[in-house]
Amino acid sequence: MFDNLKIALRKQKKLIIFLICIMFFYLLSYGNDNIRSDKLYIMQKALTEAVDNKIKSRLYNDVILGIQISTSDGKYVLYSHNTDEPMITASAIKLIISASALIKLGPEYRFVTPLMTDGRIEEGILSGNLYIKGLGDPALKIDDLKEAAKKLKEIGINKISGDIIYDISFFDEEKNRYAPNARNLYAPPCALTANYGWLDVIIKNKTAPELRLVPQTSYAKLKYDVNISSSEEPGRPDMTYIEYDWGDFYAIKGTVTRWDKKYHYVWLGASRPGLYAATLLKEICQKEGIKVTGRIEKQIVPKNAVELMRITSGPLSEIVKTMNQESNNVIAEILLKDLGAVFLSAPGTRKKGLSVLRDFCTKDIGITDKRFSIGDASGLSVNNRFSALHFIEALNFFYEEKNVRGALIPTLARQGYHPHAMVPVPPDNIRIYVKTGTLSVRGVNTVVGYIIIDQINEVFSFAVLANRFKAGPMTYSGTLTVPLLITIVNAIKDNIE
Repeated sequence: MFDNLKIALRKQKKLIIFLICIMFFYLLSYGNDNIRSDKLYIMQKALTEAVDNKIKSRLYNDVILGIQISTSDGKYVLYSHNTDEPMITASAIKLIISASALIKLGPEYRFVTPLMTDGRIEEGILSGNLYIKGLGDPALKIDDLKEAAKKLKEIGINKISGDIIYDISFFDEEKNRYAPNARNLYAPPCALTANYGWLDVIIKNKTAPELRLVPQTSYAKLKYDVNISSSEEPGRPDMTYIEYDWGDFYAIKGTVTRWDKKYHYVWLGASRPGLYAATLLKEICQKEGIKVTGRIEKQIVPKNAVELMRITSGPLSEIVKTMNQESNNVIAEILLKDLGAVFLSAPGTRKKGLSVLRDFCTKDIGITDKRFSIGDASGLSVNNRFSALHFIEALNFFYEEKNVRGALIPTLARQGYHPHAMVPVPPDNIRIYVKTGTLSVRGVNTVVGYIIIDQINEVFSFAVLANRFKAGPMTYSGTLTVPLLITIVNAIKDNIE
């Protein structure tokens, strides 16, 4: 009996020690929360004073602003202004397609583009057609096509007696929504897209202006009537195209300035990316010493075709990084159709992709306010409407999910280290990662992302949305958001202990 009493007392002693430890850690946590709360309250007051003062400036006359800054765990809101108003997002919407693709497909996901035939290879001759089947690789490069041609040569093909057939049936076929505007950012998404469907324009100013397309290809012909200016202001020459059976005939008219060259404004987009990619493949094969006697045709790969080889993309994380840091509209639109094809059904369509994105916002992120809308994945559509609060909910969700955080943040542009940095280099102990958006003519500037402060071990999610509601001057990248971001960073910097 005495032994049983001693055992009972030992058990009670352990329980008491356990309860004391729990209470100690609770009090410690409570104390830390109070310290954190006090520090953030001071920062909140500083931000409120600084940002409220800034938005009263004349720059924001006739501009609707939506701003929110919160801790990434969602516990503290440091600043809010008109946070519930859905606004045009511009390219900030790419944050949503980025996260949804990374979560649903995985950062290491790789796209494949098979090359197939229904013929046979004998004595160096492929007697039959060569098929290239597009399966939605948004990052297929000209160098990939060159490597493919070399491999065809290595397996003994010196001549193709059939046609080059391109199959783009994995997506529906979409025309340029902004035709006849030929700017590269308006190139339509296609299941088979090489070089993002773009053609670079090399501009020289000798005795007379000289423009040359790169790559040089039979898909494209160019005429131009331009002036070359040393101005740092945008010239925005008129760029149009006419479709022919063989490709596009481009026309460029107007003034080309240093600004246009610097920001690659004078780049062109193919109206039919699949035909463009197949044309490049044929021309590259010929350069590699493979004679092609047939034509280029659009068809579906027959069931009896066998695979000769496949082109494999780099990891999705690198593709998303290129999309975000260069604000590549074509990648965004292709990824949208990829989601529709993979998670609903092929062919991938804009409608299916948007359905996947909307479900992602409501079911994964948990956005309950149904007033948001998504018109496309690139940000060109004015039907993309998110409030500052919607973006904060998304950013906080992405950060709290560790797997998402590790994949997403490196894809965003780090301010001070990116060629198109929006703000001066921040202090070493403040890191800023952003996705920006601009629709110059409509007066839309947006910037969303994270401010990471190592010194106090805090991460802030922030969204700054600016929409002009009256006609006014063009709002180029950062016109309306840079002053506010600088104000926010300075207020934070001055109140870090």
